[in-house]
Amino acid sequence: MKKKILALTCLILMGGLSICFFNSCDKDTTCRVKISVLDEETRAPMAGVFVKFLDIDTSFGVAEGLTSAAGIFETEFKAPAILNVQATYETGYDSIITPDRYYCHRDGSNTVRLKEGELVEATIILDKEIKQDLR
Repeated sequence: MKKKILALTCLILMGGLSICFFNSCDKDTTCRVKISVLDEETRAPMAGVFVKFLDIDTSFGVAEGLTSAAGIFETEFKAPAILNVQATYETGYDSIITPDRYYCHRDGSNTVRLKEGELVEATIILDKEIKQDLR
């Protein structure tokens, strides 16, 4: 009788341990990030802003795109990391100086820390000052 109880106890214990080992493979390691882009003066969401994660390997995930009508850009990455992100809103060219030569834009930046299985949210405020760069 003691042998049967011992054998039954061992079977139950082994079954419980095997369930624990097999369930650990389902861990979500995807890192999701949501970037909101706002205007500095009005704090209103800005659509059509180019968002880019800097110094990142493209096999790591989608590292650039445009904000939606709600001023949001969302993407996923394969592993946790600390990334710099830049947002640029193109305002056109300066036609007074030399057409098609001076690129006018507003920009902002932030840093995000991606975490496994979590959605990380960050906000970028675009400067109200328009900058000009040579193309």
